Amino acid sequence: MNIMNNNEKDTTKLEQVHNLEVSKEAIQEVKDMVFEAKNQIQEPKKEILDEKSLDSLEMVRHNYEKDNPKNKEVRKRIAKLYARRLVFIFLSALVFNFGVQVFLNRGETIPSGLSGAPLLINLIAPSTKPYFALIYLAFNLPLLLGFGFKIKKSFTLMTLAFMLFQILTNLILTSVPIGENKIVLDWLHEHINFAPGWTKEIKVGSVTLENPNSWPIFAYGAIGSGCAGTAIAIAWKNGGSTGGTDIVAYYFSTKKQKSVGNILSLISIIMTITFLIIFGFAQPHHNYAKILTNGVGTQIIEDSGNRVFFGMREFTTFFYILVVNFLINFIYPKYKKVAVEISCGPSPDLVLAYFKKINYWHGYTVVEGISGYSGLKTYSVVTTMLLLETRSIIRDLKTLDTKLWISVKPVIGISGSFITKYVDEK
Repeated sequence: MNIMNNNEKDTTKLEQVHNLEVSKEAIQEVKDMVFEAKNQIQEPKKEILDEKSLDSLEMVRHNYEKDNPKNKEVRKRIAKLYARRLVFIFLSALVFNFGVQVFLNRGETIPSGLSGAPLLINLIAPSTKPYFALIYLAFNLPLLLGFGFKIKKSFTLMTLAFMLFQILTNLILTSVPIGENKIVLDWLHEHINFAPGWTKEIKVGSVTLENPNSWPIFAYGAIGSGCAGTAIAIAWKNGGSTGGTDIVAYYFSTKKQKSVGNILSLISIIMTITFLIIFGFAQPHHNYAKILTNGVGTQIIEDSGNRVFFGMREFTTFFYILVVNFLINFIYPKYKKVAVEISCGPSPDLVLAYFKKINYWHGYTVVEGISGYSGLKTYSVVTTMLLLETRSIIRDLKTLDTKLWISVKPVIGISGSFITKYVDEK
């Protein structure tokens, strides 16, 4: 009996082992089936691109307009584009003149670049203020003749339009009467006043002293700098400039592919130092006043016997450079480069077809990987482009496939040549 029982037990164990092996085989078969199913799922599908929908994309349309400038519809679109740009150039001239006449003049802040020359003349000879724009045009003519034929024609024409609009807006501010014995600029000075009753100079008998409270100079200079920087950036963004050293900066920025703001900074520092030296000799600082009280609320103003050589007007003039160049680089980062990664999912065909359609001009790499989440094969397209190019390209890609995941990261620097034809043609 014991022998029989042992044999039965052994047989039962063998059957269990056999069943276990069968179960393992079944599990492996299921795994193989799942793996095959995954491979079938991730097989790239051939995307059928609708040519009509592609033709409506921004970059495709840009290439078509560039290749067919005489097409009737293209000429209409270009006419509308430049009409819109002229409106913004006019706005730029208005903001620039507003900043100069309402704020910079009162803060004795001299703009860097060639625009500082007519303002310097205005500060030394106040009777020339109504002619600021005409003097500015006179200073610009040699630059336009020297560089205007070496740079893009539309840039030169838009810059010339800015200067003509500047004459018009300056005429409105300094000549149009408002009320009795007032012009628009007088009204603006009365109603935009951060320190009512404050004057830069204090008269004590026949002696002229400088007001020791100089914070209004900084306030006027800072806001005027913001107006000027915004105006310059608007002009650049719409295919023109405010003239002066901007013309030189444009010439060298397109040749060297350097940031417009950085080139302007170098030119501005040199011009600013020159203007401040001239201004310092032509209109030196007076002794600053010493304000005392007699204990009963009466102020006593005395000559301190001291004068400053580097005061608030000089500080705000250098501060102008920082503000203007920050705003230009922020609003119009012309040559700022970024790294773009486009996650395409199981197939990069759609993105590659789009790049081929627009004759994409930068290098790019197709990267194959395995998704950590699903375990499926995925593709990414990696490239470096200009920040100003990303807006149209990303909008186009999102129009083609809303599920695309796109990341944009700043690039610190590159070594080698880089094509910038898109922003140079805009």
